[in-house]
Amino acid sequence: MNADLYQAHPLFSMEYEKHDSNYRMPAFHYHNSYELYFLEDGYHHFVVNDALYDITMHDVALFKPNSFHKSRGNHSCARTCVYFTDRFLRLHFTDRSIQSLLSCFDKEIISTSKETFPRIKKLLLLLDKEDIDDPANRIFIYLADILNILNENVRSPRVEHVPAAYANFAPILLYISQNYNRISKIEEIAEEFFISKYYLCHVFKEATGLTLIQYLNNIKIQHACNLLVNSNLSILEIGNACGFNSSMYFCKIFKQALSVTPSEFRKQAAQ
Repeated sequence: MNADLYQAHPLFSMEYEKHDSNYRMPAFHYHNSYELYFLEDGYHHFVVNDALYDITMHDVALFKPNSFHKSRGNHSCARTCVYFTDRFLRLHFTDRSIQSLLSCFDKEIISTSKETFPRIKKLLLLLDKEDIDDPANRIFIYLADILNILNENVRSPRVEHVPAAYANFAPILLYISQNYNRISKIEEIAEEFFISKYYLCHVFKEATGLTLIQYLNNIKIQHACNLLVNSNLSILEIGNACGFNSSMYFCKIFKQALSVTPSEFRKQAAQ
């Protein structure tokens, strides 16, 4: 797992990219900013936390800070991503305004109409022309307009129609998400769903692109990141709370995942 460390600016950034059918997001990732993922062309499949989604043109995926997500499958698409932090919002809006603007993030996927998306695209183009280092920039105004449009267009997320072999896959993701710190071996998951360990591992890798152990460790690291940022627990206490058998193993897996130690991650998050 590689952390998505893309941030052109620590408060706000955006990027536009086109991917051909050979592109594949290599691993689950997450970041400490909010992300708006606007799909401008093509279609895309996501694993988001403990659910599977597909999105099509003019859909928007919304990721809260430290939300665990990964592309699933190879598809050509064009998308614009907008990243912004809590600190950016607090610089420009009251607490009440922030709560209202962020209500759209209660949904992972929002569908916009053919009539609505051009309004969003116009605002994205305006955003792209702004310089965040210019004290007179209008970034917060355009961002607020986009969030208001999304709040007006909230739709129930479309859970992906997966092949029959994966029809009952979502409960497995949910079970892992709810029991990640108590699961000690794969057999426990297989027994919970009355399937063989071999079948579970095969289906899991086919559906997510990761082995069960990789996914389980990713979930543990995600929760560890949240505790490192939002608690005063020690590194040892956080490792234990997230289901790692030893602080040494916790630090090893964390460093492999994020290229920094838990202590370094906590220090960076506080800056």
